[in-house]
Amino acid sequence: MAQKYVVVERKNPLKPQEPAKFYAMARSNRRVDTDEVISRVSERSSYSIGELKGCITEFLLEMKNQLSLGNIVLLGDMGSFRVTIVTGNASETAEKFKAATCIKISRVRFHPGSMLLDMCKAMKYTQVKKGEGSEGDDVVVPDPDEDKGQTPDPSI
Repeated sequence: MAQKYVVVERKNPLKPQEPAKFYAMARSNRRVDTDEVISRVSERSSYSIGELKGCITEFLLEMKNQLSLGNIVLLGDMGSFRVTIVTGNASETAEKFKAATCIKISRVRFHPGSMLLDMCKAMKYTQVKKGEGSEGDDVVVPDPDEDKGQTPDPSI
């Protein structure tokens, strides 16, 4: 199956005087929650829904615990999760650096592994025109005006 996309017009926030350009934006078919994934796995395996739900709940709890300890969680070929820190206010010297005033926020970052990178390399694409798709679907359509028509900042 091909990845659907729409074409949106955006300005470059670093060069606002330049004319807007057109970019591809991925379009999701629908949201798939954990319960649906568990149900599908249960249908093709010997594990019950309850067993899978329990395992996934415990797995996610342990991932959170490991990340809170400052560890990187490796998920094999799927990828890895790590905590990063955003400094809001830099200090003049290391001695003046205080976490309470200098650190803005922590974030959890995912780095895809070979399985997902290979999937992306082999990806096929299908353009979706505005107004295509059936009404009433659980389709999440990105709002091209969501970011005021500006190209996303690659440093974030």
